[in-house]
Parts: sequence; structure tokens; C-alpha cells
Amino acid sequence: MTTMSRLNQAQVAVLASLAPGGVLSVAAIAQSAELTLCRTRNAVSKLNSRGLIMARRWGGRASWQITDRGRRTLATRGRYHQP
Repeated sequence: MTTMSRLNQAQVAVLASLAPGGVLSVAAIAQSAELTLCRTRNAVSKLNSRGLIMARRWGGRASWQITDRGRRTLATRGRYHQP
């Protein structure tokens, strides 16, 4: 299996939540993606380690935004998980 294995549904949901732009907290991503905080944190961790999202500091807290690589990945791999 390659380093860039398939995205799971939670990871696709997180990328889709971040795709419109802006910087969101884990709680805001969870609400937007309709995921639990635990699933959101796990997805954020995996996506960050792959360089698909990146942390930004806003008000002393970490928030997240999608990278160009994340946008490309969502466009190509995310389609396999669309309902």
C-alpha cells in the first residue's frame, strides 16, 4: 500500500468542510461535517500528517485550513466517497 492510501469517509468530510476556504476549529469542523469530536480529531491528525490540511493559530487556539494538496486530493480521491 502506498503512503497516500485512500481517504476514509471522515477524512473526506473534513476536507469537504474546509474546501470553501477559511480557518475552522476542530469543533466547527465536527459540526459542519456531522462527525463526533473523536472522529474529527482522528481525521484531522491523519490529514495533517499527510500535508492535506495545516494548522493556523487564531486567538491562541489551533484551527485548520485545507492546503492546495488537500484540494487536489479531494477533487480526485474524494469523489469515491460521495453519496
